[in-house]
Amino acid sequence: MKSIGIIVLNLMVVCLYGQSLSEYVDIALANNPAIRARQMEAEVTRQKIDQVTALPDPQVNISAFMNPMMLPMGNQVGSVSAMQMFPWFGSLDARSQEIQSQIGVDEKMIDVSRNELSYRIKVAWIPLQEIEEKIKIKKENLRILQNDHDLASAKFQFGKGPMVNVVRADIMIDELKTDITLLEQKRKPLVAVFNHLLNRPEETPIQIDGQLAEPNEYEVSDSNRNISDNPNLLVYDEKMRLSDAQANSAEFMRKPMIGAGLQYMLQVQRKNNDINLLPNTGKDMIMPMFSLTIPIWKKKYDAAVQEREVMKTVYLSEKEALENDLASVLAMTVYEIDEASQKWELIENQKIKVRQAIDLLEAAYQNDGNDFEEMLRLQQKLFNYQLEEVSIKKDLHIALAKREYLIGKK
Repeated sequence: MKSIGIIVLNLMVVCLYGQSLSEYVDIALANNPAIRARQMEAEVTRQKIDQVTALPDPQVNISAFMNPMMLPMGNQVGSVSAMQMFPWFGSLDARSQEIQSQIGVDEKMIDVSRNELSYRIKVAWIPLQEIEEKIKIKKENLRILQNDHDLASAKFQFGKGPMVNVVRADIMIDELKTDITLLEQKRKPLVAVFNHLLNRPEETPIQIDGQLAEPNEYEVSDSNRNISDNPNLLVYDEKMRLSDAQANSAEFMRKPMIGAGLQYMLQVQRKNNDINLLPNTGKDMIMPMFSLTIPIWKKKYDAAVQEREVMKTVYLSEKEALENDLASVLAMTVYEIDEASQKWELIENQKIKVRQAIDLLEAAYQNDGNDFEEMLRLQQKLFNYQLEEVSIKKDLHIALAKREYLIGKK
């Protein structure tokens, strides 16, 4: 049941890019060092919570008199005191909230890295599918040209066609073989780039299943232009929350700190030859202590609060600028999707008409040996349409991936 669930999920998520793309995306997200670094940064920030919410270390003082201090209760020979300072009520919670807000920023930065990496994986994967599909088309074209070559040779041997038809077929076959070789060579650097994104050796083989899917009507017609979920924008939302938390924490810098403690004074009874100061019991004394800091230099605290408020305004302006940029890019991306979709529909219609013309010419050529050149020309036109269709599908899928990246689609 678990395997069936995984298969269904893969089909739902990557119907546009092939069955194995989601697996490669998962591998990349798990192995990417930049994402791991972001995650470690978030963990480092998380470790600060216990640091900022801890009370200040208590202060312990021990003193001894070179000459005892005479007090009515006896001679004081030393003292031990302990003092604990306490931040103002709510200060520790404010510091904790500040760190929690910073963690929120770190986690959104992880989402930014994941979104960007997923997009880069798709953009690297789609051209690989394009090359594989073009190689298949060219190999099929090569097979048909070889059949045409054999047919032209047979016609020439029986005196029903000129030798030039054979030569034409040879020229086109040689060109096609070179094209296939070049495509296979082009595949190698693209595989290397893809493997680098997966953080593994560049020569690691990859399995490319299927081919570029035909345009999905639902995906193409999706008019979603809501960029509010873009991780880059959400980062600014978290940064503004962080500024609020920092301003709140800075407000508590204006509050005093309260200290409480005890002092234990060690006393001994005076001897007979000492000054007789009653009651001279030699009883030790315990004295409660209380202290209070007075934050009178308010300018620095006001400046700290103002600094956070200004930063919030900066983040808001930067977010608005980024929103405008993303909206502009998304508008152009939507146009590219519409353009590629219309081109694909045109190519589909043109292919049908060219196939009809080829069928008519093949029948005529088999009967009287005429129009071989025109038949070759139309065959090449059909294969060029097929190649162009693959390129259009590639552009369309890249545009769809870009739209997903812009709107923050998971």
